[in-house]
Amino acid sequence: MPQEVIFTTAAVITAIGVIIGALLAIYRVANRIGASIGVDKNGRTLADRLDRVEHQLWENGGSSLADRVNTIEAHAIKTTAELTLIKEFLIPTQPVEATKTRRSKKQEIKTNI
Repeated sequence: MPQEVIFTTAAVITAIGVIIGALLAIYRVANRIGASIGVDKNGRTLADRLDRVEHQLWENGGSSLADRVNTIEAHAIKTTAELTLIKEFLIPTQPVEATKTRRSKKQEIKTNI
C-alpha cells in the first residue's frame, strides 16, 4: 500500500511537471508569434512592414526596386549595343589580306644602297 501511494504521488508530480512544461512552451511560442505580428521597435505593425515590401516589388515611377532593376537593364542593353557598334568599326568582319606591290629591280637596288 505505501508503494502505491508513492507511485501515485510520483505520477501526479510528473504529470503536473509535464503540463507546466507544455504550458511554458506554448507561452513562448505565442510570445514569439505575438512579437512578429505585433508592433516592432519602430512602432510599425506587420501590415505596415508588408506594405513597404510590396511597395518595392512593383513599378511605381522610379522609387521601387523593380524600377531600378529595369533602369539597370536598359543601361546594360544600351552599353551592349554601343560595344557591338565599336567592335564593328575596330574589328573588321572580313579578313584583311595584305596586298603585294611589285617592285622593280631598280627600286630594290636604290633601297639597298
